[in-house]
Amino acid sequence: MSTSKFPSLNRVFVPPVSQVSDDHTGHRVQFYADDSFLLDDLSRFIGTALGAGDAAIVLATPAHREALEQRLQARGLSTAKSIRQGRYIVLDAAGTLQKFLVEGFPDAARFREVLSSIVVRARGAVESGARVVAFGEMVALLWADGKYGAAIRLEQLWNELGKEHSFFLHCAYPIKGFAQDHHSEPFLKICSEHSDVIPSHSYTALDSQAEQRRNIALLQQKEQAHDALRETKIRLENEIAERRAAEQKLRASERSLRELSGMLLKMQDDERRHLGRELHDSVGQYLAVLKMGLEVLKADKSSAGDTEEQQFLECLHLVDLTITEVRTMSYLLYPPMLEEMGLQMAIAWYLEGFAKRSGIRTTFEMPEPVGRVHRDAELAIFRILQESLTNLHRHSGSSTAQVRLLKTNRDVTIEVHDQGKGIPTPVLESAQDACGTIGVGLRGMTERMRQLGGKLEIVSGVAGTTVRATVSCH
Repeated sequence: MSTSKFPSLNRVFVPPVSQVSDDHTGHRVQFYADDSFLLDDLSRFIGTALGAGDAAIVLATPAHREALEQRLQARGLSTAKSIRQGRYIVLDAAGTLQKFLVEGFPDAARFREVLSSIVVRARGAVESGARVVAFGEMVALLWADGKYGAAIRLEQLWNELGKEHSFFLHCAYPIKGFAQDHHSEPFLKICSEHSDVIPSHSYTALDSQAEQRRNIALLQQKEQAHDALRETKIRLENEIAERRAAEQKLRASERSLRELSGMLLKMQDDERRHLGRELHDSVGQYLAVLKMGLEVLKADKSSAGDTEEQQFLECLHLVDLTITEVRTMSYLLYPPMLEEMGLQMAIAWYLEGFAKRSGIRTTFEMPEPVGRVHRDAELAIFRILQESLTNLHRHSGSSTAQVRLLKTNRDVTIEVHDQGKGIPTPVLESAQDACGTIGVGLRGMTERMRQLGGKLEIVSGVAGTTVRATVSCH
């Protein structure tokens, strides 16, 4: 495969293996088209290390281990002696790989436990100042299996291990594994994890330095284009990160608003309960005492003239009306019947009073007994009924109202239907942002359902409006 077909590389000007510097650390990658090219370079790499008294670690496939052994022996090296000395450690790549894979992905702790001990063992077998070199094919096995992310992560783990232990690593991939367009990005990531990249034997096989320079220039041009693309990608990632941060702040603000709305609804309900009880227990009692006093005075004024008697009667009538109004207001603010008897009785009582006050004919349908549900659900359903009927009375122009209360094993639902003129579509669509009484009411109903994880549906047209609210019973 010619270098002109390569994606741009991390570092493309790499000397032949025999010319690599004697640095004790490094991590290079080789891409090869056939095994002979790899094995020739590998035998020089490992053979030079063993001949110089260094330590060598080989993590390879059985075929490559056997072929490497033959080439080392052909170079006159006694690998058996090096193995006995502990300077030459040969392991199976697939078997070692399985020791630290978790669900097909390298586990950092297990990798360090397995490989660190091998490097330390090799380091202990040589004199101070000697090198430890290693060849690994585990990344190539992951790549061949289509686990590109796992291969890149393993390269990173090798680099992390290299910071802790001083050794020089050589890894290799068959170039045929990078033939598809979708391999380009992971290929660049592989290259970026290495200090040196050997493109392929076609580079070192070029006849003249001029050809090599032209080839290098071509690859460097591609690398510059890649750098520009990478810079654009970093900038885009920053913009995306900023946008995500803004979205997170917005979501946090929305959560805060929902929490505040829930607190306000609870405060409103608590205040209604307090006011209702105060009207019933205090003001209502004062009026009752006043009425009894007026009745006593009326009895004592039996000889009074017609005018005085008429005034007493009017006062008594006004007190009766006030007592009735106060009792109604207190029940509307927080009906004690809801807590004492539940939805069925509270709704029936409320509809009776609503029909008398508004002149709107009401019907109440409950196919099956509802029984008691949890307190918050009962209160939410009752408030939905109140708000729906208030809107119906003020805006719909309907002369009738039909109310249904339904219950399943999990949910309780209330439906309020009228035969009025309906809610204008623009108002209905923008109800949550509307400032009018309809918008405020619908927004309050929506928030009540949201706080309990319930659902509010409003269907409106020429045939009237139906409000349906459903909330969990439990």
